[in-house]
Order: sequence, then C-alpha cells, then structure tokens
Amino acid sequence: MRLCLLLFFLMLALQGGAVLLSMGVFRFLHRFELQTDDLLISLISYIWTGLGFLVLARFALAVPALVLDRYPVVKAMFRSDELTQRKWLILAALLAKSLIGSYVAAMCPFWLVANIDFPVVLPDWFPWLLTAASVVCVTAVEPAMFVGFALLYVKKSQVSSSREVVALQMEPS
Repeated sequence: MRLCLLLFFLMLALQGGAVLLSMGVFRFLHRFELQTDDLLISLISYIWTGLGFLVLARFALAVPALVLDRYPVVKAMFRSDELTQRKWLILAALLAKSLIGSYVAAMCPFWLVANIDFPVVLPDWFPWLLTAASVVCVTAVEPAMFVGFALLYVKKSQVSSSREVVALQMEPS
C-alpha cells in the first residue's frame, strides 16, 4: 500500500509539473502575441502529460519487484529505476499499450454514448450509470495491461542476476 501511495503522489507531482510547464508555454506564446487555438493547447498539454507519465513509467517495475522479489518499498523503486535505464522506447510502448488499451477500449464507448442525442428523455441518473460502467470496464481491463511491465521486470531481473553470477565467477578468489 505504501508503494502505491508513493507512486500516486509521484504521479500527482508530475501532473502538477506538467500543468505548470504547459502554463509556462502558454504564457510565453501569449507574451509574443502568438495565437493559440484549442488544438495547440491540447497538443501541448498532452505532450507534457505524456512525458510525465513516461518518467513515471520508470518506476512501473517497482510493484513487480515488491511482489515477486519482496524488496522493501525504497529498494523496489531503485531496482525499477536500475532495470529501466536506457529503455525509453520499451517503456513508451508499454505505456501506450496501457493507455490505449484501457482508456480507449474501456471508456471511449461510454463517452460516445453519453454524447449521443437520444430521441427519448433519459433519466437524470443515466450519465452516472455510464461513468460507473466506465470505471468497471477500466478496472477489469487495466490489470491485464500491466502484464507487460511484469514480464519486462522478470526478463530484466533474470538478465541482471545472470550478469552478477558471471561477474562473481570471474572474480579471483
């Protein structure tokens, strides 16, 4: 639970940083009287948020380290950072798979239904029903999306442990 809370607050800090950086870019554009349309605002916001999530993905292997190898929280964070060094492309692919798979596949259908003008009057609680259905679908889909991070941890930890064994064998006694 402590690791999940730590990752959650780290995500909040990265999101706050993304918002501040986006605001800085908008202030810079405004200072030079450059036009900003909705597409540019969305693009800049998504870029900073995506970079924040990519940095957070460096610690995505902390949970498998905690569960599989029973590392303490801080050591699991450092282990995840160690195993993901120079693996930005793999992390970006796993992050994209997770975001696209969970949010688009599980939430997009309900967002679309919420924006359809029905010829009948729907009850006031109907949007809440769609939100609840989205939450249930994301909850059902998301654990499978993180299998890639667990597999990456297992693969990387096996490679690093085999390197340690070889290094120990090559040391003179």
